[in-house]
Amino acid sequence: MTAADTQSVEDWLRRLKWALASIPSPEREDIVEETRVHLQERIAAGQGPSQALAPFGEPEAYARGFVDEMELSGLLARPRFAGLLAAIARRAHKSLVAALAFFAVLILGSLALGVLITAVWEIFDPARAGLWIGPDRFNFGVIDDPTLGQELLGPWIIPVALVIAGLCWILGRLVLIGAARTLRRR
Repeated sequence: MTAADTQSVEDWLRRLKWALASIPSPEREDIVEETRVHLQERIAAGQGPSQALAPFGEPEAYARGFVDEMELSGLLARPRFAGLLAAIARRAHKSLVAALAFFAVLILGSLALGVLITAVWEIFDPARAGLWIGPDRFNFGVIDDPTLGQELLGPWIIPVALVIAGLCWILGRLVLIGAARTLRRR
């Protein structure tokens, strides 16, 4: 192997190390060293440096998998809703699992926001906010004409709304954790 060949492999490994900058140093060094060993094995088996590097692709793309794995592992170790949501949102355009999880959390968040707004509205306009049933309606929210239906919850709307919002948060968190676990296994 010529000096130019060695330089191309070392340049690729240097770019890999830069692309892994967000990973803690011990893990970053292990990844670079393990990759170096794989490349040396390929070269020792008779492949040229460009042939040995070809399956790895660009170092930035190769590093992306390790960075994603570390991010998901960290988030699953200490699951924070905002961190999980951000990680899933970043992957929604690449993964059906992430897209479905993000969509489900948006629906749950919208439901929670809707019931909380209705509960607050109940404080200021109790005659028009609530859980309504009538001949052609069954809805939770605010209506224009209270004579078109019967309100079922009355002042209980506030605790019911808090329970529904809490359940939406718990379900959303479980969806995000499940999606992150699924993505990490891939």
